Amino acid sequence: MTAAANPRRVAVVGGGWAGCTAALTLAEAGVPVTLYEASRTLGGRARAVELEGMALDNGHHILLGAYAQTLQLVDRLQPAAADEGLWRLPLVLRQPPEFSLACPALPAPLHLLAGLLGAHGLGWKEKLAAARWAHALLNGAGVGDHLSVSQLTRDQPEKLNRLLWHPLCISALNTPPDAASARVFRDVLRAAFGGRRQHSDMLLPRRDLSALLPAPAAARLVDLGGEVRMASRVTAIDAAADAVTLATRDEASVYSHVVVAVAPQHLAALAAQVAPLQPLARQMATYRYQPIATAYLQYDPAFRLAEPLLALADGPAQFVFDRGQSHGQAGLMALVASAAADLPTDWVARAEAQLARVARPGPARWRRAIVERQATYACVPGLHRPPGRTAHPRIFLAGDYTAGPYPATLESATLSGVQSAGALLETL
Repeated sequence: MTAAANPRRVAVVGGGWAGCTAALTLAEAGVPVTLYEASRTLGGRARAVELEGMALDNGHHILLGAYAQTLQLVDRLQPAAADEGLWRLPLVLRQPPEFSLACPALPAPLHLLAGLLGAHGLGWKEKLAAARWAHALLNGAGVGDHLSVSQLTRDQPEKLNRLLWHPLCISALNTPPDAASARVFRDVLRAAFGGRRQHSDMLLPRRDLSALLPAPAAARLVDLGGEVRMASRVTAIDAAADAVTLATRDEASVYSHVVVAVAPQHLAALAAQVAPLQPLARQMATYRYQPIATAYLQYDPAFRLAEPLLALADGPAQFVFDRGQSHGQAGLMALVASAAADLPTDWVARAEAQLARVARPGPARWRRAIVERQATYACVPGLHRPPGRTAHPRIFLAGDYTAGPYPATLESATLSGVQSAGALLETL
């Protein structure tokens, strides 16, 4: 089949959250879509893995109540008989025994200010400094694009930065405060605390990440007449004025339009093959990346944390998640180290010791570690993020690195998928 035979035949390259969202949006608009995924599992950098016979994830994600696009998609795609896909919790940050913050049921941003003033582990000077700083950030002028989070928070007390602002930066941007973009951090805080109170809620997945959105989106795509090609890596793109040819190891196929939804570290090689996209390829080659490490530790099924998640002090892990409470996997803990570029070789043992300082889990029955070495791009000041439209009129981009208000989050991915598909539909 050629593009001329069907002027509306679209391919989406990449079956992560952005690609699955773009493909679903196009299919629901009546466009024939073929989705290519290089691996055998949908989800990209937020996908299911199997360890010790259990459905786990390659990393843990917390969604904010402000992530409207992702929440709407997850809610719409979950089967009616399935357990709730996401567990909504009011914002509570506990780092026992030193610190805890809970935002009461007040209108935003009063709930944040009240939470800061009532935080355990801070003196009154620190509480007032935090409340004033947060109020100014939510209501003040813009933040310079050249500033880092460390520069943004330089006037805050050391204890506040250590216990609150800098851990939030690392978890939200997966970039150390000295290198992270102050503007993007400001945008995340404004999204969480500058709108409705529910926007700061934390939503924990209750299903594995592939089952939460990518798999049901792909199933819906097939129901609408689309095609999903798993274990089918696109190795080359040949773009003419009126069509785009995709090559895999086994075949070449012609499409009227293509959405490239691969991770940014894989985009440069594909974009370099298309002359109008070579400046984009050079730009993407300048990106740097940050790892995320997750240690899964199985304890006695009777063990559970006092909360579904707890913050941890003194590294390497920043959080521990109780998957018994969220996923029904009793006694299974997930300890997460974000921005984990300098992990020691014994980091799992050190993370286990962090947990032992705040709980008494007993001996672990097994331990497994997953390190995603290029989990996200480094969200640094002045980073240029490309739009969904490219210099070639038949090629579009989708991914958490494209232009948008958030860092590399699931919301950035799904927003870009919808926006890229929308831009493509405007050309048909």
